[in-house]
Amino acid sequence: LKQSENDSHDGMDIAICAFELPSPSGEGMGMQYAGAYRPLWIIRNNELIIIKADKYPIGGLQLERKDSFTNHIVQLQKNDTIYIFSDGYADQFGGEHGQKLMQKNFKTLLLSIQNMDMRAQEVHLKNYFETWRGVHEQVDDVQVIGIRV
Repeated sequence: LKQSENDSHDGMDIAICAFELPSPSGEGMGMQYAGAYRPLWIIRNNELIIIKADKYPIGGLQLERKDSFTNHIVQLQKNDTIYIFSDGYADQFGGEHGQKLMQKNFKTLLLSIQNMDMRAQEVHLKNYFETWRGVHEQVDDVQVIGIRV
């Protein structure tokens, strides 16, 4: 963020994953995850597994602190679907009453589209977001990354 070069005190929320490819026999698919306010969601057998993020951003006012981020080691299974995302999708105002979509509804939405392939999920999520947003302006960045094992 080059904060030592300017007066910005903004932090950034982020999730990052590093995948470990399976052996030639197909065993040992895993990944490492770390998050700054952004969790990792895994949908496995139609159940949501949440791996919580650390509750501080990168950069920002804590720049002088030497906090490190938790490195989570996750064993993956065939057909797991992994999601990392910004807060913009759930924070969007819309619907009948101009309210936020909210995390609970975002979770329900993701669970409801697990029978779709990833390209179809992308299209569905875009269409759902635009329909939800309606006449309201987009309030934040929106990023959803989904990967099926």
